[in-house]
Amino acid sequence: MVGAGATGLAAAKELRSLGVDHVVLEAKPVIGGRTVCDEATFGFPYDLGGFWISNDGDNFLLEAARNLGFDTSDQTFPGPEMPMLLGERWETQDENSARLAFNDAAMTAIGSFDPSAPDRSIAEVAGTTSSWFPILASWIAMLNGLPMERTSAVDQANLLHGETVHQVREGMGRLVQAWADVSDVMVNTPVRALDWNDGGIKLDLGHDVVAAKAVILTASVGVLASDTIHYASPMPSRTREALACLPMGVVNRIAIQFDGDVFGETCPPTFGRFVSEDDHIYIMTRLVGENVALGYVGNKLAQSLEQQSDDVAVDLLCDALALGIGADVRDRVIASLCTRWGSDPWTLGSYATAETGGAWARAALQEPWGNRVFLAGEATSLTQFSLVHGAASEGMRVARAASSVL
Repeated sequence: MVGAGATGLAAAKELRSLGVDHVVLEAKPVIGGRTVCDEATFGFPYDLGGFWISNDGDNFLLEAARNLGFDTSDQTFPGPEMPMLLGERWETQDENSARLAFNDAAMTAIGSFDPSAPDRSIAEVAGTTSSWFPILASWIAMLNGLPMERTSAVDQANLLHGETVHQVREGMGRLVQAWADVSDVMVNTPVRALDWNDGGIKLDLGHDVVAAKAVILTASVGVLASDTIHYASPMPSRTREALACLPMGVVNRIAIQFDGDVFGETCPPTFGRFVSEDDHIYIMTRLVGENVALGYVGNKLAQSLEQQSDDVAVDLLCDALALGIGADVRDRVIASLCTRWGSDPWTLGSYATAETGGAWARAALQEPWGNRVFLAGEATSLTQFSLVHGAASEGMRVARAASSVL
């Protein structure tokens, strides 16, 4: 097993239940992958990646959370209905009504798109002529990490949407690790090269070579498509073509902690600020009941901020908070943390979004290489991609598929 994120941990859990001998290799010094908590910066488990449990009617993590005593009661989410700052001022009631009417029509069109129809971009489906389109596009980029003009309508129509989403007070990363209960992971063990043939698998770890009957690769599609792992035997051309259709979008979080409750009575629990394509942010205040504000950015803005110091991202959030709260609170900041998923060498992005015409690629990635190499991750889920439980479900699926041929 290569990778100890949600997919790898779920696969290990399933293989253990099936009685299949396995070894889990993780390149990073900690397990969790893109579902991992930072527990030092703010004094509570803060999720750096996977954060929400989407209640789409088929999310086993909700039941797992209840059984394990995790608190998922908070359903705060920065949805499209949240109030918006337009530059330096709040939108008027008439502007809010017009924006939400456009959003509702656009999202209905995207959600009802016929997956059997010829593919189009979700921008084409939503319509780009409205003056409210740039705001919707910035919000969707905060979710997908790619521009609407590149995002497949067929793929998005296949995605199962939950009616509600739940935050995990104790951390999604901690929940996944508690549910999987996998302790025997070889961390700090990146795979340098992979050789596969009818005789089996060889994994070059730099200091050692591991032989196996099969391998499950749970690295992100960004890593799989890069030169991070050298493939001694060529990757199947269909896999290579599929990876090209599933670029990694970039979504990052900017979090700041204050020395007390600075939000007051009038600051909304969620709101956004839109100035331009290069200047916008979506915000949650009092994150999981703490004196923490969380800002979301995606796509080109997220990529641009990764090339600059954290101070630039923190200023973007503080500028919006000053307007939302009604006072500049920079002098109350005691800690901050900014993610950089796009430049993380072990992820190279946040999650995979299918480009127009590329929805077929998810199923193609499920195809094993000579019944020796099996790929799995959120990117291989047909209906729950970009979601933690989708990644975990794929881990269990691929574990059963691999064990059936051993």
